[in-house]
Amino acid sequence: MLRLLVLEGNSLAGRRRWAEVAGHTPSESYADVLRALAPDAQVDIATPADADATLPQPIDAYQGIVITGSALNIYQREPEALRQIELVRTIFAQGVPMFGSCWGLQLATVAAGGEVSLNPAGREVAFARKIMLTEAGRGHPLHAARTEVFDAPAIHSDIVTTLPPDATVTARNGFSEVQAAEIRSGRGRFWGVQYHPEFSLQDVAWVILRIGEPLVEEGFFADMTELERYAAELAALHHDRARRDLLWRLGLDQDVANDALRQAEISNWISSLARR
Repeated sequence: MLRLLVLEGNSLAGRRRWAEVAGHTPSESYADVLRALAPDAQVDIATPADADATLPQPIDAYQGIVITGSALNIYQREPEALRQIELVRTIFAQGVPMFGSCWGLQLATVAAGGEVSLNPAGREVAFARKIMLTEAGRGHPLHAARTEVFDAPAIHSDIVTTLPPDATVTARNGFSEVQAAEIRSGRGRFWGVQYHPEFSLQDVAWVILRIGEPLVEEGFFADMTELERYAAELAALHHDRARRDLLWRLGLDQDVANDALRQAEISNWISSLARR
């Protein structure tokens, strides 16, 4: 039986803020996605940002480990981040395959010797547009079923600025030169993306509502009324993907609206575990 572990990237405060809006934590939502894609898998959750955190099972009891997003900024080197860096280094050393979204990619980058910084271009909000596969990415199993150019759910202010020694960039866009990568360190292999293939359209709506006023201040929305209308349209499209009017108005295609396409990288990573 496939046994997977989801590492929650947020601190306790971050988990609570997310749960106030969504009713669940990012790790709980990610675990549900994994269970839907691999119905026979056993999926555990851990919260390694916490000082008293323990893993449900030893690292080598898992065939794969997934890392969620996080509201933390890794370059601030807070204790909640440092604990996670050390854990990922241990996982690399033990050779258990990892997959990560957003914070997960940044965490693996730093653990393997790279650097992450605040993006001078600002925040990438709701969707990463025109992600393009690199030459390496076009033939990489991480992106099987992806077209050469696609959009994906995204929300982040930080980007990978220095790659670790053994890393291959598989996708980029105009906002970030590292939208996806494979990183190898020690005995381990990590596949990760700067975007969020695990996010539903409802999740994106919740992200917009959770951040709220700062998105108005940064110029993404004229006011809170417009922000709330945008979130409501995303939520409506989540419940009815056939809404051509909403797809058109939001500028979205099936790479986002279709679950199988949106979650392609996660599915491909799970498939890679079965081949090991």
